[in-house]
Amino acid sequence: MSIYVLRLRDGNCVVTHASNEAHARKNVEPLGASEVVTVRELDAFVAQFVLSDEGELTATLLDKGTVADLHHHEYPMLGTANAQSYADFGASEKDSKTEAVRFGSIARRHSQQWDERDQQIVRYAVEQERTRFAN
Repeated sequence: MSIYVLRLRDGNCVVTHASNEAHARKNVEPLGASEVVTVRELDAFVAQFVLSDEGELTATLLDKGTVADLHHHEYPMLGTANAQSYADFGASEKDSKTEAVRFGSIARRHSQQWDERDQQIVRYAVEQERTRFAN
């Protein structure tokens, strides 16, 4: 069994555990998801699920390799936009060079300092990713 990422025409992705690509496609059918445009086996996948007081689960990707892999294959325009913004803006002084950086109050304050240009770059990349497989 492997872990597959399925890129949907609407810009979203689904990650599923399956024995092969055909089984991975079959796993997303009950979701009524947008048309699958690419399927790829993942080498690694790390996510954290946080339980809220209201009983909701929120998922967060923690592995830099997983995020970089998704940017490279499923979201190349978004990956480029983020890389450009981070290169111009820099990392937070609180970011650890050796441990996973979790999105918390310090990271939130740092991200709020992004100027409108960076936000527009990312919004444009998201729009392009959502329409990349439209035809």
